[in-house]
Amino acid sequence: MKQPQQKPDNPARSLLRLLGIALYHAGLARFVIQMTKGRIRALLYHDIATHETPYTKGLGVTVSPDDFRRNLSYFKKHYNVVSVNDLIQKDIPEKALVITFDDGYESVRENAQPLLNELQLPACIYTITRATKNKLVWVNELNYALVMHPAAALQVAHEFPSLDQHLTEVMADSALNPDDPEHCESLRNTVIGHVQNNFSVTDINALLRRLRESTPPIDHEQLYIDADDIPAMQSTGIDFGFHTRDHYNLRNCTRTELQEQLDASDIQPLLNSHSFAYPFGYFDSPATQRICLLGYSPVMTVGNNNDRFSPRHLDRTEVFTGSAAEVFAQLEIVEPTIAWLRSWLFGAAGGRRTNPATSGQNV
Repeated sequence: MKQPQQKPDNPARSLLRLLGIALYHAGLARFVIQMTKGRIRALLYHDIATHETPYTKGLGVTVSPDDFRRNLSYFKKHYNVVSVNDLIQKDIPEKALVITFDDGYESVRENAQPLLNELQLPACIYTITRATKNKLVWVNELNYALVMHPAAALQVAHEFPSLDQHLTEVMADSALNPDDPEHCESLRNTVIGHVQNNFSVTDINALLRRLRESTPPIDHEQLYIDADDIPAMQSTGIDFGFHTRDHYNLRNCTRTELQEQLDASDIQPLLNSHSFAYPFGYFDSPATQRICLLGYSPVMTVGNNNDRFSPRHLDRTEVFTGSAAEVFAQLEIVEPTIAWLRSWLFGAAGGRRTNPATSGQNV
């Protein structure tokens, strides 16, 4: 699951994107891809569905099956799609690419798996212990309340001082009206983003308790892949890695909570990949150290140049378009250039190691 706010475009990214599209239409895609030997591309998806639900609306996690099919066709044509487990081997093919999914949405089984099977492509799903028991993950539960019962949910949100202050400031600065349906998505993103980045585990659980007391009970359908479905999916080439117990931001966990979130004992029989994905792509030194001690490899991040914090880190890129030219531009021009610039700036700063608590950011 990713941070709900989409990263605003900027002139540099826009220029790089246009350059990539031009190179693709000039017929130079294969040449550019071959220039970066040894580079592993990693893709991140979440929900593969024709439409968003109240659990996912506005979270920026949904890709249509048609766009996903176009992505797979492009990947199969230009790369060697390998499994995450292949990455621990010594002989990784050139132009290697891995396809991953976070959270284990049921839509992946329904809509993505048939397409992967059709094209005989492997993938890895990073699943949450809670989700395999079909218990709502906190982000989906909070989003549902904000979508279906916005007035009651926002009233509860104002009961929490830091969230109340943040909402008040945002509404004053942006003139957002909680009674205006057009402003609801911005307010949802404001709430979820603040909770995700600033709330402790205790605060999140307190917020959910108040929402359950203030809104009608949720009789949710099967939102996530059931534990009973996982063995059959594995038999078709789908690997399953670990994505924590409850999907809390690991930066905001106490030492005890961190140990609990990284305890995979309840889900271990369902996992056939000893790899890990950070919730939201966020990490800090205690999380990284603990995950390395547990022997996870690779460790999936989101963003650029996170491997400077650990050689086990593998950056992933999210794609939200079916256009081959756009995908090429993002994978081969925009992301590598941004990563190189960050690496250069890191080196120009004298090799000083950046605090991992500020890293692991979504793109």
